[in-house]
Amino acid sequence: MKTNKKYLLLSLVTVLAVTGMSIGALSQAQTVTFLSCSVNEASVNVNQAAIITAMGGNGTYFWSGPDLNVTNSAGSQFAVSYSQAGTYPIMVSSGGQTATCNVNVVGVVSTNALSCFPVTQNVVLGQTATLSATGGDGTYVWSSPDISIANPNGTGFSVNYATIGVKTMTVRSAGLVTTCAINVLSNGTVIVPPATPALPNTGGGFGQ
Repeated sequence: MKTNKKYLLLSLVTVLAVTGMSIGALSQAQTVTFLSCSVNEASVNVNQAAIITAMGGNGTYFWSGPDLNVTNSAGSQFAVSYSQAGTYPIMVSSGGQTATCNVNVVGVVSTNALSCFPVTQNVVLGQTATLSATGGDGTYVWSSPDISIANPNGTGFSVNYATIGVKTMTVRSAGLVTTCAINVLSNGTVIVPPATPALPNTGGGFGQ
């Protein structure tokens, strides 16, 4: 009888231990919610950046679509632009789910408009992004909410970002304004560009 009680006690301890491990594993499981995406504008003009935002999933996002060629995570936002009118699907995957947002591109390119090129581009963390401006009166001023700019003037602009995500760069000329977007993607390692005192994340114009 004592032997049976001993085995019964051991069995009870085993059940409690396994149950505890299961509860612990569940508590550490990654939370996955319904995945969706949205576009910042109902429609954008040709060669205008559209920014797509993802929500839900497991918090890690992978983007794909026409001419993107993206194989690594770009965060919860991604910027795209197209040179021809039409409707373009952009897919985002997260936590085993996939959502699609359509970018509606309208209008035609104006030869007299102020523009910066490329309208959208992909760089990895620590890589320099380069842009150029045309149109306007030939004098350009660059600005961005994402960086401190040492030299805001010139027909071109180069910048190196220390964080991933969608960054925007605005150029002004002759009262006209246009914006380009830069997708800064993770490359699997943290690369921090050299810092300038009081300007930890700078860019500068060139070609004045």
